[in-house]
Amino acid sequence: MAFLYTPTIWVSTLAAALISMIAIVFRWLQKPKSFNLPIVGAETGDLNALKARYVQEADVLLREGYEKFKNGIFQVVTPDGPRVFLPRKFAHDLKDFNRHEASGMKALADRHIGHYTTIDHESDIMLGAIKIDLNRNLGTFVGDVEHEVAYCFETQFPACEDWTPIDLHDKLLRVVAQASARIFVGYPMCRNEEWLDCSTKFALDVMTGGEKLKQWHPYLRPIAQYFVPEMTRIRGDHQRALELLLPELNKRLAEPADPDASAHNDMIQWMQDRARKTGDTSFNNKELANLQMLTATAAIHTTRLAIIHALYDLAARPEYVEPLRNEILEVTKDSKGILQKQHLTQMKMLDSFMKESQRHSPPSVATFQRKAMIPITLSNGFHIPAGTIVQCNTNILDEAPADWGDPHAFGGFRFYKLRSRSAEDANRFQFASPTYDSMQFGFGRDACPGRFFASNQIKIILAYILSHYDIRFEDGVVGRPRNFMFEVNVLADPTKMVLFRKI
Repeated sequence: MAFLYTPTIWVSTLAAALISMIAIVFRWLQKPKSFNLPIVGAETGDLNALKARYVQEADVLLREGYEKFKNGIFQVVTPDGPRVFLPRKFAHDLKDFNRHEASGMKALADRHIGHYTTIDHESDIMLGAIKIDLNRNLGTFVGDVEHEVAYCFETQFPACEDWTPIDLHDKLLRVVAQASARIFVGYPMCRNEEWLDCSTKFALDVMTGGEKLKQWHPYLRPIAQYFVPEMTRIRGDHQRALELLLPELNKRLAEPADPDASAHNDMIQWMQDRARKTGDTSFNNKELANLQMLTATAAIHTTRLAIIHALYDLAARPEYVEPLRNEILEVTKDSKGILQKQHLTQMKMLDSFMKESQRHSPPSVATFQRKAMIPITLSNGFHIPAGTIVQCNTNILDEAPADWGDPHAFGGFRFYKLRSRSAEDANRFQFASPTYDSMQFGFGRDACPGRFFASNQIKIILAYILSHYDIRFEDGVVGRPRNFMFEVNVLADPTKMVLFRKI
């Protein structure tokens, strides 16, 4: 009887092939936008070499562009076509546009081909839950997050009675995921092994799958996505997330009948409350699970990487350990070492060290980026068509203000000293404060909405490590290991091991 299904199979196959061919032709007709701008390295005449350089050493290319064109706009050749880079000064032109006019989130999604990796999904409910509910409740979670961090170190780390090598990329993935889940899905779901595995795996699948798919020509990606295992897993991750959340959601649904049930204070509840208040009928359990995956992805990797960079800087500069440890002991002495919300704002030296670490090792060398959702004309007359992504060359250390001191030196307490000058400076030079001179979290109306959350998470985890461990690099590592580049992303060298020893 199998032969009866042959026509159906052929029709399905031909239909799929036709759709794919139409997609290819359509994309072929969508030529990359070209601009009458100089191209960094164009004199070599080798576009493939320039693409490879962008992948492997975008920081060097952007430095060359800065030195050659100074305050001019230039292009860099990338595997996805030419990218437009603006001098820092044009951030002033773009900072006041709202996200529907010039979107940082859309630019980030495009960089990670979010159409395929599913991260190109803006939600007013998710943004409201982060910008308002999360930031408003951060102080109430300090003790809970510290408790989860301690639990992770006790259960996931070796005893470290003597110097023990720790794979920070692996171990901190779990710590950050569980600490974040405490706020996103609440207790005890934050300790659910399957949930933590799903949320961290999704984030890795998005990053790895996106980069693998980017190796294919854009016109071939509609078909190529089915040959990248991580892209297939992403769809499975969403389904698994829904399956894991449903028991918790059903349990909560039954709770209003129980007068003794305690109110929930987490991202699940905030999103549900917002959907009810706005009457958003498109928000259902599937959408909630999808948004949880997206929120976890945004929270886990950048936070983990910032902590790794800071620990590398501490291991390379042990002279900072004692003053930072003393500050932590001093601010927590009245609470017997237990962190409270006011302690995080009082750790000004640690805040400064984090900011200096991020200045030298930012998440990206082009952290101010926008996708023009409408046509935009800059103050110099340059026209940005709708749909174009522009980025500011934000990691040129020479552009630091003169009163900051030597811009190339690592000054862990640089911002601690600057904050002592005035009340305005006390706020302006905080780790989570985006300013014209510190764009690591972006700048303007569309700056990173989760920066205060990230600041708290990083500070809690670093304070725990400093309070419980000595750290150093493995033998043979001299100085601070050089960062790796992947396109504009700044990555800590994963081949170097940090040793931990309990105090």
